[in-house]
Parts: sequence; structure tokens; C-alpha cells
Amino acid sequence: MAAYEEREGKKDIAISGYFRGDYISFQLLKSALYATVGFALAVAMYVLYNMETFLEDFYKMDMVEFMKDILSKYILVISIYLVISYFVYSYRYHRAKKHVKQYNQLLRTLMQMLSINRKGRKL
Repeated sequence: MAAYEEREGKKDIAISGYFRGDYISFQLLKSALYATVGFALAVAMYVLYNMETFLEDFYKMDMVEFMKDILSKYILVISIYLVISYFVYSYRYHRAKKHVKQYNQLLRTLMQMLSINRKGRKL
């Protein structure tokens, strides 16, 4: 039990301290932030890699269409990422709750054993 408390138990106990909706919402918010930063970096890398072509076509391209294209790709990426994140964090929450429930049952059993052992010594 001490090994559990030192390793997985810290995370599980921290996770089980949240309500399900709060935990998942917070994790989805973090995921959306990370996905946005990642998408922005990917777009920046693409533009920098193709800088010559981008600058040649810059005055020819329709900026509204270009931005719509980028925005549609962003919405697609963030949607897929958030759906996957929802399932991952939902699974982690349920697994943590299950582990903490088992841990609490073991603690109750240990407390009962200690109580019985103390009563036996007093007699």
C-alpha cells in the first residue's frame, strides 16, 4: 500500500479529488491550448519551409480564402484532438476512481485488523 501511495496513488488521489466534469473540462481546456500551440507551430513551420513560394503567391492569393482554409483545418484538428482527449481523460478518471476505491477498501480492512488486534491485546 505504501508503494501505491508513493507512485500511482499520488496521481489517482489527486484525480479523484475532482468531480468528473471538472476534471475532464480542465484537461480538455489544457488539451485545446496545447493543440492550438501545436497547430500554430505547424503552420509557421510550413510557411517558413515554403517561404519563397508563399511570398511569390502572396499578392495573387485571396487572403479570405486562405484564412478560411487555415481555420477549417484548425477546427478539424482541434475537434479530433478534443474527442480523443475526452475519451483518454474519461478513462483515466474512471481508472483512478476505481483504484482509490480499492485502496480505501484495503485501508478499511487494515483498520479493522488493527482494531481487532488491539482488542485482543487489551484482554
